This record gives sequence, C-alpha cells and structure tokens, in this order.
Amino acid sequence: MGINGNRGDFMDKKMLFVYNPMAGKEQIRNNLSDIIRVLCNAGYEITIFATQGAGDATRIVEEHGMDYSFVVCSGGDGTMNEVATGLMKLEKCPVCGYIPAGTVNDFASSLNIPKVMKDAAELIVNGSIFDCDMGKFNDRNFTYVAGFGAFTEVSYQTPQEWKNALGKIAYFVEALKHISDIKPHHMVIKCDGEVYEDTFILGLVSNSVSVAGYKAYSKKNIKMDDGKFEAIFIRNPKNPIEVQQVLNSLLSKQLDAAQILYLSSNNISISSDDDVQWTLDGEDGGIYSYAEIENLKQALPIICDKRAYAEVSCKYSEE
Repeated sequence: MGINGNRGDFMDKKMLFVYNPMAGKEQIRNNLSDIIRVLCNAGYEITIFATQGAGDATRIVEEHGMDYSFVVCSGGDGTMNEVATGLMKLEKCPVCGYIPAGTVNDFASSLNIPKVMKDAAELIVNGSIFDCDMGKFNDRNFTYVAGFGAFTEVSYQTPQEWKNALGKIAYFVEALKHISDIKPHHMVIKCDGEVYEDTFILGLVSNSVSVAGYKAYSKKNIKMDDGKFEAIFIRNPKNPIEVQQVLNSLLSKQLDAAQILYLSSNNISISSDDDVQWTLDGEDGGIYSYAEIENLKQALPIICDKRAYAEVSCKYSEE
C-alpha cells in the first residue's frame, strides 16, 4: 500500500478508538471531546474503549480489531506498543492511527505525528497510509526500539534541561556518568553471518530512521519501511579514556568509537551468560538470556503526514 495508501480500499469507516486515560498526566481528559468531534465530523463510526491496566489495549484490539477498518490509539509509547501488538495478532491488520498523549512519544516523533492531540486527530482524517516496519522480540512485538542496559536504567534520572538541550543523547551521557554502577553483560551477537562476542553495557535495536536519536552516518536512505533495524551496542569501557571516547563519539553523532558496535540488519540474535532485563518501547520487556529480534517489514499500516515523513527521512539520510 505504501505511503500513498488509498482510503478507498476500505469498505466502511468503522473505527475502534482505544485510549489510556492516565497517559501524559491524564492529558486526554481535556482533549477527548475535541478528538471525537474531529473524527465524527469526518464520518467515522467510533467505538471507544478506555484501558484500565497493563495489557488491556492488546486484549481489546485482539478481541475486537477485526470488526473495524481503523484502530486508533491515544496514549504514550507503551499504549501504542500494546495496540500494535494486538494488531499483529490479527489475520488482517486494520489501518492504525496514533494520537500521542504520553511524555516521550518517540514513535510519534519518528513519524512526525503532531504532539497537539487535536492536530493528530485531524491528521488521521487527512493523512496518508504508510506501511511501517514492526519489530518482533522473541514472542513479543515492538514499534521502534528494544533495549537493555544503561539506557533503560537512567531514562528517568536524566535532568529535563539535559533532555531539552541534547535530546536522547542525554540518556547516554547520564548513563556514562554512572559507569561504575552499570552491570555489563557478556554476549554473543549474531547478525548476517557474522558473530560478535564481547561485554556490553548497552544495546538498542531500533526500527527507526535514527538509532536513539542519532543519524546512522554511514548509511544512506534509512527509512522505517526498509525491512532493516539500526542497532548500536556499547562495549564495556575499560578505563576513563575509553569512557571519554564513547562520549565524544556520541556527542559528535559519529558512532565511530572502537567501543561502539553499529549494525543494520533484518535479524539479530543475542545470547547472554546471564539474564538480561530488556525494555520494549520504553516499557518492561522481560528478562531473557536469549533474544531473537526480527524485522516485520511493512507490517503496520499507520496514518502519517506524507510530506512530514519525507522530511524526516531526508533529514536523517542526507545530512
């Protein structure tokens, strides 16, 4: 279907609207009526579900999603993950819309979906359908990132002014400040016939035009529908000099330090000597000693702004 997907392919305008009432400090409370008004005025027949706990969104979509042509999610990255996971369980995937209401919303940012909720609702009415890659992590799914290590442990400790000034790089900087507290993991990573064995303090496997906010400088035309992950793994620095080298590499966005392993592939397997805590889209992903991570190419039809997405894609592939 691609980014020029035709809405005429759908027989009706039945829509399942799933929202997390607690996301973004209950942000949707003051916006729900405006959102529904925008969608109703466009002719959609809407059924509304409010989640009440973890896993609700997945269950709702899995049980009812096949009855609708459109499934719209409003919440943070975690709610979007649950909705997308439910969609992946259906025989035929309805078109997905996303109205971000969380505090981070990385997935929405990657697709340049508006942060203003009413604007995001209008995009669902007027936008184009884009077939986005999805990630499979063992028997679970993720929309944009699976990670372990330093990044996952400090994301809530990073000062807001750092986040504003440096973006996601602030997470790395904060993590490396606490290098002595980070538990390294001895791992064997297999990718495209190559084997990488080392001790790592951080790993991110991202289905995005960027890797945790970084342009993958050595690759061109990185897109969210190319069937490939962009991944970085940071080896355990042995001394302060290596810590500084990693910091310099991250700050310059070059990712060329010897301690940084960069990969681009549709399938990555990771074995560890011990159990590793993972996160999927910023939420608890479980504890595993083995992870098989697979790219599900163009598995999620999602509405976004065609021109905005093109701008994001060009920004990361041509800078």
